[in-house]
Amino acid sequence: MRFKIDFRLIGDSPFYLPVNYQNEFSAWVYKMLHFESSAFTKWLQTKGYSDSNGEYTLYTFSDVLFGAHKYEGDRLLVEQDKANMIISFYADPEIEQYITDIFEDKEFKIGDNKGKVLFRVEQVKKLPDPISSDTESLEIKTLSPVLISDGSKNNGVFLSPDEKGFDKAFFKSLMFKYATLVKFMSGNPGKGLPDLQALEFKLIGKPKAKIVKVKTDSPHQKSVKGYHFNFILKAPLELMKIGMYGGFGELNHLGFGCCDVKK
Repeated sequence: MRFKIDFRLIGDSPFYLPVNYQNEFSAWVYKMLHFESSAFTKWLQTKGYSDSNGEYTLYTFSDVLFGAHKYEGDRLLVEQDKANMIISFYADPEIEQYITDIFEDKEFKIGDNKGKVLFRVEQVKKLPDPISSDTESLEIKTLSPVLISDGSKNNGVFLSPDEKGFDKAFFKSLMFKYATLVKFMSGNPGKGLPDLQALEFKLIGKPKAKIVKVKTDSPHQKSVKGYHFNFILKAPLELMKIGMYGGFGELNHLGFGCCDVKK
């Protein structure tokens, strides 16, 4: 299930944000989902969506879309007071009753020791589902960078979609998520996947790399290199749902791998 969150930046423009704002947004989303509503926390546990550490990570969110803006060194200068992002959840439809209450009208600050900007959530709106019961393939665009590893990469470098072996690593990631859901979670997607021979990943156009700093509030700060790109995906319905709602690739709960159907 996917939602569009509209923000208003409070104060006088222009607003100055650190270029690497994604980590702070992920910390805010995590805080809201895990500490804002005890009823939601209980619901996650009842449904079996929390992992062994009691955390819920079956979600992802897009890059934040700002109005008119430009870059000045390590600052993002935003000239308009409105912004939005997409947040997506792999979960039972019942989650909808919690999400609006958790996020709507909330305020939070994004920034660093050079300055902070106050954000207010103006609206939380449920979006149409991109997948129907008869969906066999999708043309997809990334809304945040996708991180796909073949197991041998390190130092925050991930496979580019035009590299050899990307498609196999891409589907391996989806299958691992599926297996984890089936094995550990009561809200699992089923016990069998038909037509695995029909898996197809087709890159459209040229991928664009994006470097993002993560864990910027800890001694373990590092940079990761992901990719924006368009692609055609053909796969069993449940694999497409896992990717479209929970995110493709790795570190989805930190804001990677969020996608939408290309119109």
